[in-house]
Amino acid sequence: MENRKIINDILMCPVCGGRLLLTADGRSAACDGRGKRHLFDFASGGYINLYTSRAAGGDNAECIGARSAFLTKGYYEKISDAVNALLDKYAGARARVLDAGCGEGYYTNRMAALGNTVFGFDLSKNGVNIAAKAAKRASLPAFFGVASVFALPVLTGSMDAVTTIFAPCAEEEYARVLRENGILILAGAGKEHLIDLKKAIYDSAYENEGRRDLPAEKFELLEETSVTYDITLTSGTDVQNLFAMTPYFYRTSQKDKEKLRGISSLSTKIDVELFIYKKK
Repeated sequence: MENRKIINDILMCPVCGGRLLLTADGRSAACDGRGKRHLFDFASGGYINLYTSRAAGGDNAECIGARSAFLTKGYYEKISDAVNALLDKYAGARARVLDAGCGEGYYTNRMAALGNTVFGFDLSKNGVNIAAKAAKRASLPAFFGVASVFALPVLTGSMDAVTTIFAPCAEEEYARVLRENGILILAGAGKEHLIDLKKAIYDSAYENEGRRDLPAEKFELLEETSVTYDITLTSGTDVQNLFAMTPYFYRTSQKDKEKLRGISSLSTKIDVELFIYKKK
């Protein structure tokens, strides 16, 4: 319950826009009153659903499970380390960070492990459930909620930094939740990211186009860098999990998917672009 108090003065009611506060029993968050009081209960896993639409969203259980299994092997640890180093450089120690599109919380919880207070939001209930349980086990200063990155249930100007790692850039919303001169870190696939995986699947492997949703009006670019290295997947399960967590999985024919069935190991390039911005 103590850790749940980090939501005070940060969360915003998605219904009326009022401030959300932890209730006395620590089981819920309630708005501070603009007419009708709105109450949101913590799920058993430790997260709160703050998505007002009844429609389900986000990655499905299969994708989340594959990504969680893959990331826990450490294959993307260097990407996480690079993001953490940039947070420390530009936002300082013990920053309040919002990880937009956090998925299963791999990057989010590693930010929190360094002493940052982190808020992760994603449309996938499966993802935030895994993330919240992991944070609870490790007693991390991290909160997770179900929400769209385009309608974040966070008070205006409450964040020191926003990160979005392989997730959409909602420029207007990120600018709103950041304090003056707050930091935005975007990560996306570089031209040759997973190129060897694609060569194993497609007859003609294509390069990635890079992020096309970079902020144009409300942010000033401070730095652009990249993380490139090679990984070797040591089992067919790892190969399948990597493929299942990529957008290619849903765009690939069953015939091409079958090409990976007999592959028990694979070396491929990691190529990730990082963009660091300051709110104007």
